[in-house]
Amino acid sequence: LGEHIEVETRLFDETVESVPVRRIARWSRDKNVRLIVGLVGVQSNQFARARDLARELRSRGVSVMVGGFHVSGMIAMFPQLTSDITEMIDMGVTVVAGEVEDKWTGLLSDVVNDRLQPLYNFLTSPPDLARKPLPRVSKDYMKKFAIRYMGTIDTSRGCPFNCSFCTIINVQGRKMRCREAENMRHILIDNYAKGITHYFFTDDNFSRNKNWRPILEELIAVREQGYNIGFMMQIDTIAYRIPGFVELASRAGCSQVFIGMESINQENLK
Repeated sequence: LGEHIEVETRLFDETVESVPVRRIARWSRDKNVRLIVGLVGVQSNQFARARDLARELRSRGVSVMVGGFHVSGMIAMFPQLTSDITEMIDMGVTVVAGEVEDKWTGLLSDVVNDRLQPLYNFLTSPPDLARKPLPRVSKDYMKKFAIRYMGTIDTSRGCPFNCSFCTIINVQGRKMRCREAENMRHILIDNYAKGITHYFFTDDNFSRNKNWRPILEELIAVREQGYNIGFMMQIDTIAYRIPGFVELASRAGCSQVFIGMESINQENLK
């Protein structure tokens, strides 16, 4: 964006604090500032509240963009924009579908140059995650939670299976994109110094990550160096058949496993 432009990020999480709408509106009126409010990672159960916040912010002249699984899934799965998406666009909100690791510079450039589009659709060009930066923990943010030692990381995105009920394959694709184990090592140690000792690996199926073995081996090595790090993961019902998977996961500090199952009740499936 150029050496004369400073980028500052403020994080607000409405699960543990209030969103200071009036203060944000005051910031946006500074003639030396280009401000964008990103409603990040919005899921379907959060969308109604995101719409309310967007409406309030837009009424005060604040630029807003919204992304996450709801808008991405609705755009991916329906042939035309649905009413909830068009309502956001009509409100003047920028809707972003898909993953933005490779697109964020362009989005910010459009913010700075006052050329934000109503809709960006990146669903067909998902990023290679191998060496992409991982989120670093903010100690001030974690202080707001009752449980302050738990973090989240996705070591991969996508899923090779074709389950009819799942949004993952429509938003993140059926081709698994995986992070390199060495990247995981650095962030685990960095976050450990900030008190994060347990993780939820948010991959929808960690056992199908092609790098599962080197990632678990890195975790084992880190634990042997004295970093008492544990994790929970999501896998499929036949992951136990993968040679060495259960044993390595145990040595790497896995304490919980979430297994998703499709209902066998035909009425539920309907």
